[in-house]
Amino acid sequence: MRRTLRPEAGFTLVELVVVVAILGILVALALPSYYNARRKAYFAEAAEKLQEMREAAWAHYLARETFNGFPNEPASPTQYWIFAYETCAGVKCTMTAKGNDGTPVEGVKMILVLSGDGTSQVTWEGF
Repeated sequence: MRRTLRPEAGFTLVELVVVVAILGILVALALPSYYNARRKAYFAEAAEKLQEMREAAWAHYLARETFNGFPNEPASPTQYWIFAYETCAGVKCTMTAKGNDGTPVEGVKMILVLSGDGTSQVTWEGF
């Protein structure tokens, strides 16, 4: 009587390598989107706080027709950002959000300049 060898259950090395390669490709495709979404979330936080600061400065300007005497009380710092009014005088007010050290936005600076005509300009440095 002839004995047949029972095939062993499991995966071959080739099958495992193919699965690992496919997973690597999927991760390589997904990571840039993930990092981009995280970056947008960091900047959305800064933009929201700067918008609050802009509204306060604009209300002061509308009441006095100048930024002179504006109390310059910036938004509270967050885990990632420190906020400040750089200069608010005459018909221009400059507000900044600076990335905290040791965070993904370290070295980044977001600058919002509000003019007396109600327009504002946002610029970025370091990112």
